[in-house]
Amino acid sequence: MLDIGWSEMALVALVALIVIGPKELPQAMRSASKWIRKGRSLAREFQSGVDDMVREADLEDARKAVQNAKNFDAEKALEQTIDPTGGLRDEAKDLAQTARDEDADPPAEAEEPEPKIESAEDHMAARAQEKTGQAGTIEPPVTAAPAEDNAEAMAEADASKSA
Repeated sequence: MLDIGWSEMALVALVALIVIGPKELPQAMRSASKWIRKGRSLAREFQSGVDDMVREADLEDARKAVQNAKNFDAEKALEQTIDPTGGLRDEAKDLAQTARDEDADPPAEAEEPEPKIESAEDHMAARAQEKTGQAGTIEPPVTAAPAEDNAEAMAEADASKSA
């Protein structure tokens, strides 16, 4: 505390005895102890007031923390973390609006699909018609007929050659 040893206390007591006198020394010691008790009680009261203020401040901080936890919006916090400027949200709204508009308005005229060409011969015939500007249908390629039909076709071809 004050780091006063026994020798210093004895010196103070001797000086007090000489200055105050032996008759009034007990009353002076009582009044000094009274003032010391009063000072200690004021110090204790001041310390308890400071402790109360600290406790209230801590309680206020704790109350605010509880209130913030109660009002915590996870969705908003996540959105603020991922998209702090709001650009992604605006873009998503625009895309959703565009999709809704496309669903509401079907295309005015659908183009007819190109005819499917099954063989190289058909493809060549189609290209030739495109180049010459002739329109029409593509004739299917001649396929081999069964053996009986083939014999008849041969006979007809021979008859037309000899005639």
